[in-house]
Amino acid sequence: MPTSVVTRTPDRRVPSWRGLMTRQKLMDATIELLATKSYRDIKVLDIAQAVGTSPATFYQYFPDVDGVVLEVSGLLAKETKAALDGFKDGSWSSDGLPGATRIVDAVLDGWSGHLPVVRVLTAVAAEGEPRFVKAYAAATRPVVRALTAATQTTTPNGEGKELVHALVSALTAAAGHEKAGSVHGLTKHQRRQGLARLIHAAVTAAGA
Repeated sequence: MPTSVVTRTPDRRVPSWRGLMTRQKLMDATIELLATKSYRDIKVLDIAQAVGTSPATFYQYFPDVDGVVLEVSGLLAKETKAALDGFKDGSWSSDGLPGATRIVDAVLDGWSGHLPVVRVLTAVAAEGEPRFVKAYAAATRPVVRALTAATQTTTPNGEGKELVHALVSALTAAAGHEKAGSVHGLTKHQRRQGLARLIHAAVTAAGA
């Protein structure tokens, strides 16, 4: 899925129209490479060659591969927020399992064009890299808000936050398998239904 053009270079210059197109191509090429190669194996040279340019040109627009991923994660955060705008008050939970199914579909469909980035953010944030921790938090914040509003789990001992964190972790893990036809013999639809049942059970238990 094409990313949104960002209009500043690392040194804060505003690139020309041609520069914006080059930057866009570099971003898109990075996402395509992430879909087929390990994040750790992707080099600046790989990205440059994918768009027919040089590493020197790459560095005019991004400081490194991390910089591209973090740039795209900003778009991911914005799109997640837009996709979950209708869920942020938690009212979806009053519809029981169908409501939980809707939020699962909204989250995973909203992430569908950025699955390689979701996987990288989740993995690198888990290693404690501060920039990726921040980016992961931004990308998942709308999900946290929607789940927190539904479960009404603001508790002094933090148990409610732990529950929401577990549900968000389940969603990000599931996103990593969205493109797989079958996982443990389960189709994508069945995997999503499992998540919906999990969220429904959590919401029901929190309201008991």
